[in-house]
Amino acid sequence: MSDATPSGDWTRTAAARRQYNLVGGAILAVAGLVLLSTSFLLHNPVPLTVRGAVVIFIAVGIAISLGLLRVQNPQDVYGGMALILLSLVAFVASNDLPGMRGFAFGPGTAPRLFAFTLGLLSLGVVVGGLLTAGPDISGYKIRGVVFIIGAILAFAATIRPLGLVVASFTTLVICAAAAEDVRWKETLVVAVCVTAFCCVLFPYGLNLPFQLWPRFFQLWPRFW
Repeated sequence: MSDATPSGDWTRTAAARRQYNLVGGAILAVAGLVLLSTSFLLHNPVPLTVRGAVVIFIAVGIAISLGLLRVQNPQDVYGGMALILLSLVAFVASNDLPGMRGFAFGPGTAPRLFAFTLGLLSLGVVVGGLLTAGPDISGYKIRGVVFIIGAILAFAATIRPLGLVVASFTTLVICAAAAEDVRWKETLVVAVCVTAFCCVLFPYGLNLPFQLWPRFFQLWPRFW
C-alpha cells in the first residue's frame, strides 16, 4: 500500500511530507520570532495578550516542525497559520493607534477588530486542518499573487486622488480577478455593496478623514 497522498496531479510520500512540515514549521516559527522581536522595538508597549499570542504561534510552528502536531490538511493548516500571522502583524502594526474611548471609535479600532475576526476564523481553519485529512499543497500559481498585490498598489495609488469610492470599488474588482472562475455579475454587486459599507463605516462610523470622491469633483463649480 502506497504512503503517498494524492492531490490532483500532486503526490507526496510520507518522508517528503515530514520534510515539508519540518521546513514549513520552521518558517512559521522564524516569522513569529521576527514579529515578537519587532514588538519590543515599538514606542508604545505591545499588550501582553498580543505577545502571548505570538509566542503560541511560535510554539505551534515548532510543534509542526518537530512532528508533535500531525498536519492532515496542509492547505488549511499553512493557509490558516499565514492568516493568523497576518492578523498578529496587524495588531502589532496598529499598536500606536488609539483605540476606543468610551463609545467613540478610534483610528485603531477597525484594524484590530478586523484582525481579531480574521485570526479567530483562521484558527478554526487551522484546527480543522489538524483534525481532518485533506490534499497536499499543490503547485504555486502566480496569478493570484499578481492581482492581490496589484489591488493593494491600486488602492494606495487611488485613495488620495480619486477618493474612497473609486479606490474601494477598483480594489475589490482587481482582487476578484485573482480567481480563475470569477463571476463578474456577482462580483460587481458585491463590490458595490462593500464599497457602500466602507463609505459609511470609515468617514461616518469611525470618523476617519477619508475623501469619498475624486479631487477634481471639487473643481467643477469653478467652471460654472
